[in-house]
Amino acid sequence: MPASKTYLVPVDFSKGSELALNQAIKLAGAGKGQLLLIHVLATTFAFPLEVGFSDIFDTLEKDAREKMRKLIRRKHLKPGQCRSMLIRGVDPGRMIADLARRSRASMIIMGSHGRTGLQRLMLGSIAERTLRYAKCPVLIVKK
Repeated sequence: MPASKTYLVPVDFSKGSELALNQAIKLAGAGKGQLLLIHVLATTFAFPLEVGFSDIFDTLEKDAREKMRKLIRRKHLKPGQCRSMLIRGVDPGRMIADLARRSRASMIIMGSHGRTGLQRLMLGSIAERTLRYAKCPVLIVKK
């Protein structure tokens, strides 16, 4: 059982992840918990290597850091109640679950896009993969 009251919240800057963050803020506030906001930068793309991955990753990372900063400010989160991280990888679901385990998170709170049919088959479900790999409870907030 996790020893902390840390709520890990994957953030992709969508409406669904913001709804999940709102729920996490309520839970953390009620139990004097901390929030760990993470954004996973996907390291797989469907274009040739010649395009210049480092430039693209630098741009994506800079953009994500700015969006995270604005989100934290908009939600009025203080440094003592919130930490944020950007991580890179190919399997966001596994990375979220692994980070939850390493940070001893008591719960993962995440949004779901609610994709069905062909979209879900082609894109997969990060929420579903996280749920499969996580050792702690996962709260999925639907929009």
